[in-house]
Amino acid sequence: MEVFNSMGPRERLLTCLTHKEPDKVPLDLGGSTTTIETIAYNNLKRYLNINKVTRNFLRDHVLPDEEILKLFNIDTRYLHPQPPKGWKRKYEKGKSSVDEWGITWEKPESSLYYEPVGHPLENATIDDLDRYNWPNTSDPGRVEGLNEKAKYLYEKTNYAIIADMHGLGVFETSWMLRGFAKFLEDLLINKEFAWTLLEIVTDLKIQLYHQYLKSVGKYIQVVMTADDVSMENSLIISPELYREMIKPFHKKLWHSIKNDTYAYLFLHSCGSVYELITDFIDLGVDILNPVQSTAKNVEPKKLKEQFGDKISFWGGIDTRYILPNGTMKEIEEEVRHKIQELAPGGGYVLCAVHNIQADVRAENIVKMYNCANKYGVYGT
Repeated sequence: MEVFNSMGPRERLLTCLTHKEPDKVPLDLGGSTTTIETIAYNNLKRYLNINKVTRNFLRDHVLPDEEILKLFNIDTRYLHPQPPKGWKRKYEKGKSSVDEWGITWEKPESSLYYEPVGHPLENATIDDLDRYNWPNTSDPGRVEGLNEKAKYLYEKTNYAIIADMHGLGVFETSWMLRGFAKFLEDLLINKEFAWTLLEIVTDLKIQLYHQYLKSVGKYIQVVMTADDVSMENSLIISPELYREMIKPFHKKLWHSIKNDTYAYLFLHSCGSVYELITDFIDLGVDILNPVQSTAKNVEPKKLKEQFGDKISFWGGIDTRYILPNGTMKEIEEEVRHKIQELAPGGGYVLCAVHNIQADVRAENIVKMYNCANKYGVYGT
């Protein structure tokens, strides 16, 4: 998969994110929402005859081997936040476990996915929030060794360095603590509780990112955040309710992050986010991921025409239909088409929509990156 490159990966990504055309479209693999899941990765390693132990940084999210990153000409390298030193996930009966926020996760035998099933604040009152055992945000173990790794990547390689996200967003974390239906009720009829919970979660996230960026912020080019506020066909809550109850906390967190680093701000938000893209831009988001084109109103050509000079797009290759089920020709056409729609003028980083899932065949993954390297060269 040899490709003539006139730019290094870091320069390529930075040129792209300034809405200028680099030599080729940057390629990504390895972040919390841009990596590959264990089953698909193991199949890929067998297909490529690579005999290495699969490493995970969170649940089934894989830390790809350098050999594969180089094979696909991936431009990014990741720094992943760490848990507190000595902290271990608490495992209960079966495959249930409790994270440091106190949320119980379970992977049923019939499922490939971990789901939040235990919500520790489900029956809490506003007074209980002061007494809750919140995560320790200042533990030095969270950033142990990250400064040295970031400095090495910055000085000894030319890869684009990405600070992966510090867990879920403030909206998602809040509803997982409270329970989805209960928290949506709170946003409408128990606003004081919802506001207080969002405020606590946001302040904790700010502390986590501040410690993280104090360690790596001067070396990175992108810092990732996430908050899913949409479904396949609509927002989860109305735009008006978002602007009243969630946007103030997004503003507080994202502005704090941007005060701690010169890196570009990346937001992962799945689903039908079209109605909020202007809000995200207003709040300083530089990059929108995953560009889920199967969702309502997420039409790449329209997004590029309306917002392409204000925000960059990261993702785009369909993991719902094309990657798992497409023919080689269909995968090639998907990659070529997304590049045609999103790459002109810069501002497009190519990877799959969310993580590559278990049902994606190894040859389809190879085909995707082969085509990305082929069609992503500007001026051809």
